[in-house]
Amino acid sequence: MVKTLIIGDIHISNKNAALRMAQEECIKKIYNKEKPDEVIQLGDFLDFRKPSPEALLSAKRMIDHWKERSNVVILRGNHCASTKADDGVTALSVFDSKQTNVNIVTHTWYDHNKKHAYIPHYENEERIKKDLAAVPKDYTVFGHFGYFGCLNSVGDHDFDININCFRNDTFLGHIHRQNERSFMSNGQEKSLLILGTPYTTNFGETGKDNYYAVIENGETTLHKINHGPRHMLVKNKDLPKSIKKINNKNYHTFLRIVLDAGEALVDINDIKAASVDIKYAPAFDEEEVSNYKPNRDLFRLNEVIIEDYIKSANSILEKDKLMEGYRLLRYED
Repeated sequence: MVKTLIIGDIHISNKNAALRMAQEECIKKIYNKEKPDEVIQLGDFLDFRKPSPEALLSAKRMIDHWKERSNVVILRGNHCASTKADDGVTALSVFDSKQTNVNIVTHTWYDHNKKHAYIPHYENEERIKKDLAAVPKDYTVFGHFGYFGCLNSVGDHDFDININCFRNDTFLGHIHRQNERSFMSNGQEKSLLILGTPYTTNFGETGKDNYYAVIENGETTLHKINHGPRHMLVKNKDLPKSIKKINNKNYHTFLRIVLDAGEALVDINDIKAASVDIKYAPAFDEEEVSNYKPNRDLFRLNEVIIEDYIKSANSILEKDKLMEGYRLLRYED
């Protein structure tokens, strides 16, 4: 039976050499432990649309390590796409090689032998909906997108793809926090697994657990990762009791120390983190902020200001046409 290792968004660092090395070591350690026949990476292998040479070399080292004994499938994520044109152009295509069993999925593709459907990232979500609807019912979907209710990695953007658009067991990249839900399709219970990243990618992800998945003998297992890059936020007063956790050698730790207003930094000589920075907590709680509201306008836009603004506008449109448009909008009910 084929053993498949599934890894979420790797986001190879574009500039930080120490972080790139820690990312490589983390992924290599996972691979060496599982020794899979196949690796499926769910997109955002790279962190920037125009990757640095160092990031591409890091990607090459990872792929070279995998392809020695495994088939490799890598989905084009939004961070890997050269533009938002949905044309499939990505720097990762330089690694595509049928001779060495490396497949970079730039557009929706089916592996009919394995009954796998691969749907990379598309800015046009209608394309994703159509592709989901076209997948045969007994196939497994691997994709790089979200669905309504799961939000993006920073929690400020949701998706228009309803859960009802899914009909197959599905593994998704793109969303950084692991999550799983079930749904019914044609009277059968199906699973939608968001794998998340194999490590934290910013301080907003502090404390989250990280996972990879393995499919073997038709069963999917989720494995918690206890090594690699991580971000930690620790209050200054909690540092003494957190040193052992911070200094855990399994991790490449980015530490941010949070100081309250007027607080002095405690001794950090015993801390052994990859990097340390200081952040000051807000000086005021929300309840302490004034609710003052003036009873008159302190500043009002008028025709003179608008006209001066339009006259100085850097636009190919004629200034009188801009003013005409402004007046139409102003007096519109």
